Amino acid sequence: MITLNELIPRPKIGLGIDIRGGLLCHALLSKVFGRIHLLDWGIDELPAEEKDAPEVLKEKLAGLMARLPRRPVSIAAGLPRRVVTMRSVNMPAVGDEELKGILDYEVERHVPFPPEEVRYDFQVLERDAEKATVLLAAARKDEIDRRLALLQEAGIKPTALGVSTFASVNTLLYNQERGAEPLSAIIDLRDGEAELGLAQKGILRSARYVTLGQSAPLDVLVPEIFALLAPLEVNGGQRVGRISVSGTGAGRGDLLHHLAERTGLATEFLHPFRRINAHGVDPQVAHSLGAAVGLALHGLVPLPLDIDLLPKELAPPRRDPSLAMALRLTTLIVVLGLAYLVNGAIRERRALADLTAKLHQVQTEAARVEQLKGEVGTLAGQIATLQTIDQEETRKLDVLRELVQILPKGVVLTLFSVEKREARIGGTITGSASDLISILEQSPVFENAQFTSPVAQRGADGQEFQIKALLEAGQEKQP
Repeated sequence: MITLNELIPRPKIGLGIDIRGGLLCHALLSKVFGRIHLLDWGIDELPAEEKDAPEVLKEKLAGLMARLPRRPVSIAAGLPRRVVTMRSVNMPAVGDEELKGILDYEVERHVPFPPEEVRYDFQVLERDAEKATVLLAAARKDEIDRRLALLQEAGIKPTALGVSTFASVNTLLYNQERGAEPLSAIIDLRDGEAELGLAQKGILRSARYVTLGQSAPLDVLVPEIFALLAPLEVNGGQRVGRISVSGTGAGRGDLLHHLAERTGLATEFLHPFRRINAHGVDPQVAHSLGAAVGLALHGLVPLPLDIDLLPKELAPPRRDPSLAMALRLTTLIVVLGLAYLVNGAIRERRALADLTAKLHQVQTEAARVEQLKGEVGTLAGQIATLQTIDQEETRKLDVLRELVQILPKGVVLTLFSVEKREARIGGTITGSASDLISILEQSPVFENAQFTSPVAQRGADGQEFQIKALLEAGQEKQP
């Protein structure tokens, strides 16, 4: 039976192991709901005697795995930059599978040892319509096998094998904020050696290894930095960027101040936990965990550099996360469906009670609405009657007002009526009644004026008349 805990996505746990310069550094990270958290970290010194180092290292690695607070799903170990050959190669703009086929034949042109002794991986850094810039990283098989054997003897089966400098660059770029400097350099100092990485606008441009020897660090680093910067474009003759320094040799003297002074670039110690939720890390040593953090991020988040030199036969099978998520969602839907059916009767009973109460409320409101509708109908009829009366009386007054204005003196009206569009007038006039027809026709209110009976003579100077006329369209009610 599937439990609820199995339905909730588990946190992804990643372990990064960085073995270089007499140190064993590790970082254990988890990803929960898109946030990265630091679960465990450590920096252990290894013996200086080469003959004792393997046994002590195996013991420390075994102890490390035994005391981890959580079991990692992915384990990424790092190869030192000094054992890895790196090249930036221009290739045709074809797919990754075709690129691999081409590199299988051309790898011997780019590495200093026979291709049968090499394991390599590549990554497309830039691509346009015609060409692709490819990062090629290769290491000797015997070097890889020796380190994998040591890890396996300590009970560790890595799921990825990265490169320390690439891991440091990944940490640097992951922790940068948007709008950061266009040039980002990382210098990792430890035990008389230095690894340098340079990225321009988030794209790796160079990753080098130098031996410091007995020289002062600045005497070696500054020329190397200028050599890295030389091929890059400059705006107005001035470069803008930042150098981040890490490693056990990073705190010697005022190295940051002198680097800034001699290169003209801002300098700082690497902040590997700027975007990672971390507590209890000593700020004096946090920058030394840069490569370990970058290795631990492998498999948790998309990274700018994804070089993996682990032999394919040792690589874990790739799981399709979409299938696992689909299975979890399907199971969750089934469980929720069963819960819905079990609680269906309770929900239906509550719904029925709610519907009954709402129905009673609606019925009461409907009866009130019907009553109001009857009252509204009665009032509407009364209003219509009043409006009709008002319109008719107003129209009669308008017509009568027009007659008073246009009829000549000496007219006495004994008849006046208005029915719809027809107006009737009658009376006596001193003079000729026929003049009234033309007077009415010239008015904007009347049209088609005519006598309804013969004009009768009344006395010597008077005539009796009856006339009907139509009201002009739109003139039934004058303003």
